[in-house]
Amino acid sequence: MTIGMLDYSSTPENFKALTSCRKEVCDELGIPEEQCELSMGMSADFEQAIEMGSTNVRVGSTIFGAREYPKKN
Repeated sequence: MTIGMLDYSSTPENFKALTSCRKEVCDELGIPEEQCELSMGMSADFEQAIEMGSTNVRVGSTIFGAREYPKKN
């Protein structure tokens, strides 16, 4: 699992790096990339993550809204 950068104006380098890592691992193990899950992205960048090949994204805040944290005294 990787989370995208805060700068969404370009292709996140960490998505590229994890995609490349998956390819290396699959090549080394001799398995198709389609058999290896790739978990990248969250609500704010899920579209870019999917474009980069993510098979799992975390979109909780899109579905449930932003978290509300209790204030500390």
